[in-house]
Amino acid sequence: MSRWLIATMTSVLFIALVIAVTGFEALLADVEAIPQPDATAYLGPAMVLGAGVVVFVTTAAGIREGNPGVTGLVAAASTYLVMLAVGSAGYSMVRGDATELLVFPAGSALSPFVVGSVVVALLCVVGGIAAARHQARTAPQQAPADRDHR
Repeated sequence: MSRWLIATMTSVLFIALVIAVTGFEALLADVEAIPQPDATAYLGPAMVLGAGVVVFVTTAAGIREGNPGVTGLVAAASTYLVMLAVGSAGYSMVRGDATELLVFPAGSALSPFVVGSVVVALLCVVGGIAAARHQARTAPQQAPADRDHR
């Protein structure tokens, strides 16, 4: 399979798992994904889509080379930063207040929504890279002429 297809499937899996984890957090722990009452309904999905792009890029890059564990940690750290950056930029635009660029990340840095997304990103990237490498090892070797037509 193409590394781009694997990266796409990993990103879709990431988004689906974040939705599921956030739903269980809301159901079992009675916490909101975005606790600010004046935030729009699009702030959380925008944060998840930004993190999905990070998962896509790091998975595609990690399949070619690198350690899956280290690539997963890079994805987790990048997911954390991107989610807070997108959330703070979006919320500051909603409020029309530039101080929210600092206040929103401070209040959301340890929220279950952000931390759960980081853990899911780590697991998805490591799993996607490991699956791609396993498939590459077990796939039958093709002749050079066959490889050019993929």
